[in-house]
Amino acid sequence: MPVTVAQATFAIYLLFVLAVGFYAARFTQRTPRDFYVADRTVGTLALGLTLVATVLSAFTVFGIGAATVGTGLGNFSFLAIAAVCYTLVFATVGVTLHRIGREMDVLTPSEYVRERYDSPLLGVVYLGVTGIFMVAMIAGQLIGGGVALDALVGIPYLPAILAMAAFMIVYIHVAGYRGVVWSDAIQSTVLFAVLVGATAYVMVGMDATAIAQEAAAEQSGLFELDGPGGTWTPLAVITAALAFTFGVPGYPHTIQRYFSANDGPTMRRSGFLFAIVAIPIYLCGALLGAWSLGVVPRPENVDYVIPLLIEAIAHPVVFGVAMAGATAAIMSTADSVALTMSSMVSRDVYCEFVDPDADEVTEVRVTQALLIAIIALAVLLAAVRPAGIFDLIAFAVVGFATTTAPVFLGAFWRGGTVAGGVASLVLGPGITILFFAGLIPPTYTLGMHYGFVGVCISYAIFVVVSLATNVPTEEAVDRHSRPFWGGAD
Repeated sequence: MPVTVAQATFAIYLLFVLAVGFYAARFTQRTPRDFYVADRTVGTLALGLTLVATVLSAFTVFGIGAATVGTGLGNFSFLAIAAVCYTLVFATVGVTLHRIGREMDVLTPSEYVRERYDSPLLGVVYLGVTGIFMVAMIAGQLIGGGVALDALVGIPYLPAILAMAAFMIVYIHVAGYRGVVWSDAIQSTVLFAVLVGATAYVMVGMDATAIAQEAAAEQSGLFELDGPGGTWTPLAVITAALAFTFGVPGYPHTIQRYFSANDGPTMRRSGFLFAIVAIPIYLCGALLGAWSLGVVPRPENVDYVIPLLIEAIAHPVVFGVAMAGATAAIMSTADSVALTMSSMVSRDVYCEFVDPDADEVTEVRVTQALLIAIIALAVLLAAVRPAGIFDLIAFAVVGFATTTAPVFLGAFWRGGTVAGGVASLVLGPGITILFFAGLIPPTYTLGMHYGFVGVCISYAIFVVVSLATNVPTEEAVDRHSRPFWGGAD
């Protein structure tokens, strides 16, 4: 069939992103420090934008709009509160972990856990549990990309996710972390421009009031805080925001970004930049999702609402850039997760237990090989599509939140123990998974977000068990913990 303007724009954009990766490869050394964290040289602008691209992607372009159609604009309220809270975590935990990582030459989150608690076992448990949520996160991104390619290019869903997986494997092998950061900076800028531009066009170039009235008639309660089904009560909003506050800064791939910052002030400034960019993007995603009901028919799969709206109101070139930027941002997020997970398995399992004498080149090659296996697992999960984009990625976010107690408290509290860490990593995530799977009735949350319940259990268990057991060696604690006040540069 003839190639459309939008499809040509899409192809040119992705070729440009690939060219960025090959250019980044000229500066990438095949050493763990450079391949994993760009030799700790990432500046404020690049770090802030890579945080934006890593956090938002499919969740924003597809998930928020779909969730708004079903539960109303209340989902923006918890996301906005959480985005402000992220900056506080970046400025405290992020800066402290950056400082520890630089001083102790720590490159991965599981390496930090292993050395902080002087326990290879706890490092492996942390890797195994976070690995569940990392695979879910990658799968959620692939689902979003499959939606984009289906809506734009007409590529069937399964071939689309396979094509994206292949693109990701090639890109990471060539460019490493440096290329991921550079492409993230581009994707964040494009994502911001497209969503803000589309929102502004509806408000200024169209009759936004009439569109909103049409949407409200289509879905009653759409523009009310609690939404059509009363989902977003004040308690649900606050607890969801708190769960995400622990989850997003606690992504293993976010923690690895702490280790990549040029210095502490860079880490702090990038956190504020994140909020400045992310909050408008969250708002635009929610508004476009709500307005879509007044412009295009409700699709059978609500994950398509924002692509269909932009296609209906924008020039084909703009639509092509929008979907290409969204797909590239999706792959950038998945790249980040896959790179972090493969680097943790390589550094903290292979080099720790299988081949302790492996040199740096071998470690990087093992990481590259593991990428294929990890992405393959995510492709299998994406093919099954166990949940919608919003629900699956939200599950991954709050799942990560339940794994943060040994890291966040361990960075400041000297009393954390191995037994506390293991108990926390088993019970908190376990309860969260049971809630997500429906094996524990939602009424047991007492109106709170299920992820917040998991976080409370995780942190409570960590503290109680730690108080009852012996702390690791004093040297390990001294080297990998800092006082909360005055502990960050």
